[in-house]
Amino acid sequence: MNRLSFRSQNQRKKSLKYGGYATVSTLVVLVALILINVLFAELDLTIDLTKEELYTPGEQTMEILNSLEDDIVIYGLYNTGTETNDLNAKVILLVNEYCDLSKHLSFKTIDPLKDPTFANRFLMDDSESFANGTLIVENQATGKFKTLPLNNLYEVTTDYQYLTRTVTGFSAEEALSTAIQYVSMTQTPVLYQLQGHSETLLSDGFLDYLSYSNYDTKELNLVTENINELEANVATVVLVNNPRQDLSEGEYQTLLNYMENGGRMLYLASYDSPELPNFSRLLSRYGLGVQPGLMVETDENYYYQYPQMILPILSTDSEITSYMLNDSNNYALMVLPASITVSDQISSRIKIDSLVTTSAGAIIKQGTNEAVVYEEGDITGPFNLVVAAEEEKTVNNQNVTSKLVVVGNSEYINTYATTGNYKLTTIICDYLQDTGDQLYISTKSLEEGMIETSNMDFVVWGLVFIVLVPAIIIIAGIVTYSRRKHR
Repeated sequence: MNRLSFRSQNQRKKSLKYGGYATVSTLVVLVALILINVLFAELDLTIDLTKEELYTPGEQTMEILNSLEDDIVIYGLYNTGTETNDLNAKVILLVNEYCDLSKHLSFKTIDPLKDPTFANRFLMDDSESFANGTLIVENQATGKFKTLPLNNLYEVTTDYQYLTRTVTGFSAEEALSTAIQYVSMTQTPVLYQLQGHSETLLSDGFLDYLSYSNYDTKELNLVTENINELEANVATVVLVNNPRQDLSEGEYQTLLNYMENGGRMLYLASYDSPELPNFSRLLSRYGLGVQPGLMVETDENYYYQYPQMILPILSTDSEITSYMLNDSNNYALMVLPASITVSDQISSRIKIDSLVTTSAGAIIKQGTNEAVVYEEGDITGPFNLVVAAEEEKTVNNQNVTSKLVVVGNSEYINTYATTGNYKLTTIICDYLQDTGDQLYISTKSLEEGMIETSNMDFVVWGLVFIVLVPAIIIIAGIVTYSRRKHR
């Protein structure tokens, strides 16, 4: 009886001992958690645990923020109570992070209903108004500003089958960083659309995107307008978009002089371009040309739905296209493109850089034959779809650089435009303007990823969690029980 009482007393002591350890451990953990929370609150520390790091600005954004010299205010227009909805809340978190990273940035929220006159000075038209969720970025020193409606801060995918729209991407970092860069610029780049040769006009969507990407756009007619404005400098790019009529001799000389003095030009061609001798002379000056003919892709890995809708290959060797290589959220698409030829006989001063190509499976059909398989007489790929030519030389004792980029497609920024096509074109324009401020920030996906498993994965993990893990727990329990029983 005493023995039983003695063992029971021992057990009680052990239970008390282990219970004391557990209590102390729990108290230590609780105190540590409280101290960590107090520390984070006092130092205003946050950790971005989102999968895509939605609220963590990237390297390019940090370069922009670190270079700021003027004070910039970001105004958020929110009706009271709407700041907490999901879309606005994400944007506000990102803006606050920007302000924490730069002393030159500040953020103010304005309720347009309580202060209806505030936004008037930012309106271009008295009949317009700003939608809820709009951001306004203003340089306090110069008064230069840029507005960002909420739809510029997100990417929306449309399902035309079910007529639904879904928010799939968070593009606020790109929009906000671009706006800060714009209001800090002393010179805004200008893209001149050449007119007078039945060129294809840029779509409203692409014009909006150019404005969003810090470009002004103007029309240029070499016959009816004062061409003295066409000054060769790093902030001026001439766009020639799928001309159907040729240049006059005078127009040719004007554009040639512009290029010879360090001009920048983007030329968009078409697979069915008519013969344009003067335009061809201008391109051949830099060793480039356009090869007509219907192009199709026979490798199913490099076309989308139809062999004529080609998924081009971006160069891994060019700094110009390197920004898009790892961006899985955006892809380029070219429908019925033309091949860009490169001459073997060009000046040693001219540097050629092939930016975009097809696969080796692409072919150009000859004559009226439009079969999507190779037949005798067809021309085989790979083909150049985008080529850059650059020439450095001395003019009037000054070093100048002429740049020409020829794209074998026009509709890729119009009828068949994708976000990737827009981004590719603005990256090319950034290269042409030569400011060193190429800005490419990938949209961050908001879609939930799916975990794909094979049947073998299912069997293996099923055995692990259904058999192995329970068996380990049972065995551990038996061993522990046996040890305690024989103490």
